[in-house]
Amino acid sequence: MMIKEISIIGMGFTGSSLGLALKQYLPDVIITGIDKGSVLIRARNIGALDKGCIYEEIEQGLKDADLVIFAATIRTVEELLPKVSKAVKKNAIVTDTCNTKTEIAALAQTLFVDKASFIGGHPVIGYKRGGIEQADPLLFVNVTYVLTPVGRSNQGAVSALENVVGSIGATAIIMSPGEHDNLNCVLNHMLQLMAIAQVNTMISGLDTEKDETSVALAGERFKQFAEALLTPSYFWGEIFESNRSILEKNVDRFVEYLKKLSREVGSGEFDEKYKKAREFVRKVPVATKGFNSTLFDIYVSIEDETGAIAKLTSLIASKAFNIRDIGIVKIKEGETAVLRIAFSNQSTASKAGSFLIKNGYNCRTQYDYEEFCI
Repeated sequence: MMIKEISIIGMGFTGSSLGLALKQYLPDVIITGIDKGSVLIRARNIGALDKGCIYEEIEQGLKDADLVIFAATIRTVEELLPKVSKAVKKNAIVTDTCNTKTEIAALAQTLFVDKASFIGGHPVIGYKRGGIEQADPLLFVNVTYVLTPVGRSNQGAVSALENVVGSIGATAIIMSPGEHDNLNCVLNHMLQLMAIAQVNTMISGLDTEKDETSVALAGERFKQFAEALLTPSYFWGEIFESNRSILEKNVDRFVEYLKKLSREVGSGEFDEKYKKAREFVRKVPVATKGFNSTLFDIYVSIEDETGAIAKLTSLIASKAFNIRDIGIVKIKEGETAVLRIAFSNQSTASKAGSFLIKNGYNCRTQYDYEEFCI
């Protein structure tokens, strides 16, 4: 199936990023954006669409589309899906980018009977802060993009959508809507709910007169755990609501397991479960920033002074060790800083670390921070 025209419903950050990615990697495809007039102007200004259509004339923006992508909220998709199902061509593909799939899939199954194919979609990009002007054509590179076909979805349509997903740099994974929502609840939604519960439990037990002391005691580990709460509550409200039954089952299961685990502290069973959890987390790939494979890090301590980073990177370059990523992890202003330096493979990272140690630098590995052996 050839896809020549794509309509994107919702031209905010995600929709405009999709538009930019599609324009970059499928330049011959015509992109029609559907949104409010003011939003369409901004999306056109950054090159995210070829044509624009306001919501009030949505049928006009859908009539020639081979693929329709909802880059909108769950409730917006549910509200507009009946109108979209009537307006699209019979052989068109309709998909979404929402965080939960079961509710929308159930609705789509009643609407797309002997009509266009509906295939749920979820690019696992997390919550990204930013407006239309911050849209990024590389947003989907090396991202897992879940596809959840509904009912007897046309296999040709599934393959065509897989090709589009692959063209923007993402990796398509196919599963059922229910399987997606259960996994997403365990891996994502539960973490958000746990952060809300933990922080509010902590707050309720604090002496309000000692808030400043408590904040000062909250170190980097607490901040990383609670960072999810910086996401606006409205973003999560409809996600939790649409996945309520699965969420409640997992909350009950977690509470029982937590009670059992607390009773096992200090026992061999606790140690085994700790090791098991640690090993699982180590298998989870880190963010690759668009690199095609996992990077290998070393941590290097340097003096916080002018030219220190340039001196270090020049030394690494003198031995032709290719740095793939670099960043400051921690700094004590005016004294020392710790840099994270990433390489494409473990061998290069080890050789670079040994070389730097020989030249007087303090280096540590990415997992346990042990010094390299010379």
